[in-house]
Amino acid sequence: MKKIIPCVAITLSLILAGSFLPVLGVVGLMLCPLPLSILGCLEGHKTASIAELLIEATLFLILSPYMAVYFLIGCAPLSGVVFLLSRHDLKETKKYSAPESLLICAGTSIAFKLILLVVFWLFTGKNILFPNAAQMNEVLRQLYGESPEVVEAVRRVLAVFPYMMPALLVIYSSVEAYLNYSLCHAITKKYFPSCKNFPPELPPFMMWRFPVSLLFVSVLSVLLRYAVNADEWFEGAMFIINLQIIINIFMFIEGLALAFWIMAGFKFRRASKVFVCVLLSIPFFWPWLIVMGMCDMVFNMREKIKFGA
Repeated sequence: MKKIIPCVAITLSLILAGSFLPVLGVVGLMLCPLPLSILGCLEGHKTASIAELLIEATLFLILSPYMAVYFLIGCAPLSGVVFLLSRHDLKETKKYSAPESLLICAGTSIAFKLILLVVFWLFTGKNILFPNAAQMNEVLRQLYGESPEVVEAVRRVLAVFPYMMPALLVIYSSVEAYLNYSLCHAITKKYFPSCKNFPPELPPFMMWRFPVSLLFVSVLSVLLRYAVNADEWFEGAMFIINLQIIINIFMFIEGLALAFWIMAGFKFRRASKVFVCVLLSIPFFWPWLIVMGMCDMVFNMREKIKFGA
């Protein structure tokens, strides 16, 4: 019981932050599965189930039934998968590698976010991930009332936003899965050394690589984009654009990992690494990182580039 109460309290604090803090709250919602994941690694699924029931009851009675449903469908399944993959309950079954485990977590997060969207749509008729139009117009009026051209530009972006939902959902769920998985491993291993049930450790970021098949899908999507007429088949064109966004992000990540590997190979000092990271945060360099990722997928640049004599 002494571990259940802190788990419940931290989870509720993260959910409250997600509900009432406009920007930083997103991080709270992303991390609210983490305490339950760590508790599951330490104590097993029975104790984690008791903590989840307490969280659900508190959310239902104090905050809102909607948040209780959100945690039940949108967050708790990811927690369960993370601590199940910690080998706590997989002693007689297949042991998954770290990349396979992370992929399972990301797939779980995406699947249950879709279920959550369907459930809320059936009961409220609203897309909970898309802001209310009247509220957004009021916010725009308050922020940019004296700049009508800015308001119009933002409104155009918001008009396209619903069609980008598949890509944004995949990105959000993947980031959520990575943060919860990696932090669960790091916190459990560092602060609970007697526990042997943390998830498999991911390889260092600078060694991350994705299959070259993603590049083939990217080339195919580019060809299809030129072949599909958006005026005649708008849904198909939006699907292709979403697919390109997702694949470009994978290539961007691999290019960034390669950039960190090169910095490590040349033994950049800390100040130099900070300067390079600042440069890489500028959008001008992002296409080059995508190109680096593409080259690494095809040629495995870590085997081609040699440092020193």
